[in-house]
Amino acid sequence: MKRTAMIFAFVIGIAGLTISCNGTGNKKAQEDSTSIGQKTETFDDIINGSTPVIVDFYATWCKPCKIQAPIIEEIQNELGNKVRVVKVDVDVEEDLANRYGIQSIPTIMIFKGGKTLFNAVGVQQKETLTKVVMDAQ
Repeated sequence: MKRTAMIFAFVIGIAGLTISCNGTGNKKAQEDSTSIGQKTETFDDIINGSTPVIVDFYATWCKPCKIQAPIIEEIQNELGNKVRVVKVDVDVEEDLANRYGIQSIPTIMIFKGGKTLFNAVGVQQKETLTKVVMDAQ
């Protein structure tokens, strides 16, 4: 079992394997403290700003989303005020998820000035996301 987990981690890290969830799963609608939560009306203000915004569409029951979260946190810690991060729990913010056509999670989108700079499904590598943010500066 440990060997399988280590091989899985290796494949994710080296090959950039795309992992996502696209089922209903166990829908726990618990809101994360960094989630857009019930602030949907301010989402447009956030993505229309001059700072690049990484939007992480996730669910609390999604295992690949739990792999993605620390990668995004690391980017936010390293880049500081050069990036904003918004987590959108698709079970809580169904309207927002529908608006952006989210069918599988995690889905990562990067916006600046209201324009979509990046849109991908599955676990995304730190280097990929950091490059998009830095190119948007």
